[in-house]
Amino acid sequence: MRFWAGIVGSMTLALCAVAQETLKHSSALYPQEVVQRVRENAEKDAWAAQVRAGMIEAARPWREMSDAALWELMFSAGITRSWMVWSNGQCPACSKDVPMYNWQMAALERPWKVRCPHCKETFPKNDFAAFYASGLDEHHVFDPARADRSLLFNTEHPNTDDPLRGFGVDDGEGFVQGEKRWRFIGAYLIYGQWKQAVLAGIQTLSAAHLLTGDPVYARKAGILLDRVADLYPSFDFAKQGLVYEKAGVAGYVSTWHDTCEETRELVMSYDMICEALGGDTELAAFLSQQSAKYALSNPKATFADIQRNIEGKILQDALNNKAKIHSNYPRTEVCAAIIHAVLQQPEGRAAFDEVVRAMLEKATAVDGVTGEKGLAGYTAYTIEAVAMFLAEFSKADPGFVTETLKRCPRLRDMYRFHIDTHCLDRYYPQSGDTGWFAAPAEAYVGMPFISPSAPAQNLSSWSLVPPSTYTLLWRLYEVTGDAAFVQTACRAAGSAAENMPYDLYCAEPERIRKGMAEVIAREGTEIRLPSVNKQEWHIALLRSGEGKARRAAWLDYDAGGGHGHLDGMNLGLFAHGLDLMPEF
Repeated sequence: MRFWAGIVGSMTLALCAVAQETLKHSSALYPQEVVQRVRENAEKDAWAAQVRAGMIEAARPWREMSDAALWELMFSAGITRSWMVWSNGQCPACSKDVPMYNWQMAALERPWKVRCPHCKETFPKNDFAAFYASGLDEHHVFDPARADRSLLFNTEHPNTDDPLRGFGVDDGEGFVQGEKRWRFIGAYLIYGQWKQAVLAGIQTLSAAHLLTGDPVYARKAGILLDRVADLYPSFDFAKQGLVYEKAGVAGYVSTWHDTCEETRELVMSYDMICEALGGDTELAAFLSQQSAKYALSNPKATFADIQRNIEGKILQDALNNKAKIHSNYPRTEVCAAIIHAVLQQPEGRAAFDEVVRAMLEKATAVDGVTGEKGLAGYTAYTIEAVAMFLAEFSKADPGFVTETLKRCPRLRDMYRFHIDTHCLDRYYPQSGDTGWFAAPAEAYVGMPFISPSAPAQNLSSWSLVPPSTYTLLWRLYEVTGDAAFVQTACRAAGSAAENMPYDLYCAEPERIRKGMAEVIAREGTEIRLPSVNKQEWHIALLRSGEGKARRAAWLDYDAGGGHGHLDGMNLGLFAHGLDLMPEF
């Protein structure tokens, strides 16, 4: 795997020079030749130039903030965080139902406020920013016992004799009215301040630096990352968070499944900017000033100090506390493998290889997938994560897919599985937890097709500057000779195929476009599928007819399993473009 060669070389030099510690000296996922390629593509490709322009605009709010304002965006763990304002609640102003995740938050436009989607009233009604500031200790950490409770009043009804003076007031533990409790601030901290202000700021600034090379973006992302690192180990959602008004299970700032993705995003953002931070004297000057002002344990006097803070308190802390980043398989494994690669420690290669070996062995164990049911849902989620992992490491090492296929030949079966089980180009068998009644699934679900031209949609998928799964499918074709991978890519691209493979990192997009065009000219876009029997997964599909007369009968001939149902024989029929026997 070529990207390890550069890592090992950098580590050897570093270990010779500074034997007592191993700190990161180069980017693992974004080496200079890859970064140069991205910037060249942004210059010569119209769609890539649009991506760059969009990212510059998206990063504007954070770029325009002062360094001190950026540093203060990150909050501490002294307030109970809640996954919902109230899981099955309503608005205290208009009394209309606002359950689950329906409260509106816009941290940069409406800081410390949540809004009812019906009447547009904002809560809490008190000035929580002032209350929070009053409770900050000498380390700039919020202590509820220090906060000035005289600030807890409805600013719209400030008179002491006004019956609404206490309406909508939240001290961080919720607005209480009888037996009802609205955790406005507890939910805002997660969905507003953390996800929208802090995490999105780090990701957007880092992506803007990758695309432009402007060191200001890197420095501002570094300020945010370093402050997150100061506090990240102190977050423990199992002890500090609520889900459905009950104690959380695991996580850092967010609950477990989101924490895993957020930690990976932090790690990748750090890797994206680390080389730029190394020579930034303004960064160390500012952070050392903040450290002295707030009596922090790390002096931040040098970049090495900053590295110790970020690498130790985010990357290494996550490896040391894997229960906090536990998630649906193989999300934790992907996160751990990326941390090992990014940290560049001497033992990192062996740890990386072992995580990947075990991950792929389990991920491909049953006809190329895990055996988990929910064919278009949970069955696909696993291999979507693996696809993004493969694409990410292929950016710097085009031979990564080839080497991985040699080690795990069933990787081909993994990405054929949802080609072979797609019926009428419209449906997947509804076996297990896989959607809703008669749900269509017109797109291939084996991997996400992310358009870099719509970065706002990518945040929860992988990153703001994601690798291309179109390129990944081309590499699978090159290794296996299976034209279905090219056909799948072209079908996913639709009418915008001229921009294939939508890859900011690609060194040879024209060669790939030409190769794909040749395959399509020879094979066409329609994937001609025979009847299949996935004997290990226990699903069989009988196909007949052509064009609009195509039909498919399917039978899932086992029961139970992860996300499976207990009916021992589940069958269905697709014909005339319809699901004629939908699963309940």
